[in-house]
Amino acid sequence: MAILIIFLGLLMLIVPIAIIVLIVQAIAKRNKTKKDFDNIMRSVYIYSILIITLIVIITGAISAFSVGLDVLLPEKDVSGSLYNNQERELNINIVNLLTDIAAVVTCLPIFIYHNKLARKDRDVKTKDKA
Repeated sequence: MAILIIFLGLLMLIVPIAIIVLIVQAIAKRNKTKKDFDNIMRSVYIYSILIITLIVIITGAISAFSVGLDVLLPEKDVSGSLYNNQERELNINIVNLLTDIAAVVTCLPIFIYHNKLARKDRDVKTKDKA
């Protein structure tokens, strides 16, 4: 069972990369010059990083919001035997909240930087076409 999970994980990692490589190769064959190929690869890199960081930011923000609500509004049932479990669950929620905030804080500057690169890339392409 574990081998199947590892295989599916690798497959989910390799298939999108292979699709991107095939698309880039098809575009590169159409555009014969090295400069065009370099521009295409740069654009693919920039937009790939933008998509990945945006997904992490959105996922982290949603998860942080959900865990934040659990931390701020815990259930009120505090009977003697359940109090330790609730205290432990609160600690786990706080750790999850801090992890999600760290993901957002880490990926947000990467997203902003690559977004600026993408804007510069678009500006250069529109000036070249004009």
